Amino acid sequence: MTAARWRVGPSDGPTVADILERMGGASRGLAGAAAEGRAFLNARRARPDDAVVPGDELAVWPARRDAPGAPPVEVLARWGEILVASKPAALPTMPERRGTRSLVTEVAELLGLPAPPHAASRLDVGVSGAVLCATGPRGQRHLAAMREAGRVARVYVGVAGGRVEGAGTWDAPIGAARARGGRSLPAVGGAGAKEASTRYRAIASAGGGAAVATLLRLDPVTGRMHQLRVHAAHAGAPLLGDRDHGGARSVTTARGRVLPLPRIALHALRVAVPDEGGAERTALAPVPDELRDLWAALDGDGSAWEEVLTTPEAALLPGAPAGIR
Repeated sequence: MTAARWRVGPSDGPTVADILERMGGASRGLAGAAAEGRAFLNARRARPDDAVVPGDELAVWPARRDAPGAPPVEVLARWGEILVASKPAALPTMPERRGTRSLVTEVAELLGLPAPPHAASRLDVGVSGAVLCATGPRGQRHLAAMREAGRVARVYVGVAGGRVEGAGTWDAPIGAARARGGRSLPAVGGAGAKEASTRYRAIASAGGGAAVATLLRLDPVTGRMHQLRVHAAHAGAPLLGDRDHGGARSVTTARGRVLPLPRIALHALRVAVPDEGGAERTALAPVPDELRDLWAALDGDGSAWEEVLTTPEAALLPGAPAGIR
């Protein structure tokens, strides 16, 4: 899925709505993009009346059903009042305003539920993968108890810009820091910083020169907002496409091809949690084609994706080689 992009010029108009009209309006399915949460001004979700200035960039994601080849929402597993759904990168986990389509509203429509399920965790817009949900109060209480007991296990896979070696733990505390434009984003050592821990392992490297990249397995121990993204950036290897935390907007391959990065190169690959009887339930969300294609374009070994899940968890424990910090 690729976003349409527009660089604002001196005479393009004062608001996001004006830029959308210039980009094609209803004829290209863009007229309602801001209201539907598909328009981003300088990587921040935009409203129709948001002001723009020359040099700003407006990116518009296609509507999921209007995008040929766009991955659909899927229910990967379901037992009792618990389910695991696969979220496409462009879709928010929860509605961000009245009427906004989201993973939970799509799941409710897909399964004919009377109300959207409760998401036990959220994936950011730009991140894809498995999301654990509860369809009723009993399931919600169970997931809350399992999370409190540390019994919910997640495995992520990401493509970082830069070279990371070995395995270890990133444990810098995370709080909130002021960002450009007045936004408050999670950051290492920010206001109200709390303990955070991420186990990581470098699976393979690809590319060369300025385009070197590393395929990472990431196991969050804690669950702070943007934790994996913040820790990777603090380690000197921000995830590709993660503009909020210093990730590249594009990469240039060894053959000179420039690849735009319309999403964050992070995917929630697997989630595991005990059911009410104590049996572990596991769901796997296949790696999206756009991430496999990015890795292949960087001349990465395609078999590395499968190595992520065959890496023993013991190899990710503290005391392994520290990699870059």
